[in-house]
Amino acid sequence: MPALIFDLDGTLTDSMPGIVGCLRKVLDARNMGDQGPLERFVGPPVQEWTAELLPDASEDARAELARDYRACYDREGWKNNSVYPGVREMLTQLHLSGFPLYVCTSKQQHFAVRILDLFELSSLFTGVYGDRAEYATHSKVDLLAKLLLEHSLGRESTWMIGDRKFDIEAAHANHIRCVAAAWGYGPPKECALADAVAATPADVTSLVRESSNLDGSMGEGIQTNSAS
Repeated sequence: MPALIFDLDGTLTDSMPGIVGCLRKVLDARNMGDQGPLERFVGPPVQEWTAELLPDASEDARAELARDYRACYDREGWKNNSVYPGVREMLTQLHLSGFPLYVCTSKQQHFAVRILDLFELSSLFTGVYGDRAEYATHSKVDLLAKLLLEHSLGRESTWMIGDRKFDIEAAHANHIRCVAAAWGYGPPKECALADAVAATPADVTSLVRESSNLDGSMGEGIQTNSAS
């Protein structure tokens, strides 16, 4: 049975309101002015967007910005979140069908677990992998590699399901296939990088049930990207 590894933000839950809300509060408190649409910071690791917001600052200054954001997120942002329609049903069906399910997210581990517990989804997953301060790198490529190694997952039969290019790049760097979650935050040009595109959570279920080899037998909501 193929193992399925899900991103969290923008794939399982709509976390944008909490993330963007805390970003706005932190930037306003620092009088950092208009930084344009903040939605672009939903998905990439914190280290990437702190570098973009503070390009000439020291690592300590960037770390302080990250701490301020995480403090806000810890207080209130994490709860300003919701499960996408159809996701609970998708996960339940896959779990009952025997598919091993995992989460791999750039969000810090304790936040990921807390959110999954809040929505009573934790029991559906064999493992939840999030970022930790003590890790040598904060790359999703490395985090996914750790998950694959520790659970001895076969790369030829494992799928990553995520909405952003970071998920797709991590999957391909680890030689596994990726389904783009088109209901999330990723624009069409990012989805086009994946091996297949699912328009809805139900399409993910159809994909993995009907064909683990992308043999063209998927439902109408699933688009394969043969050039990837």
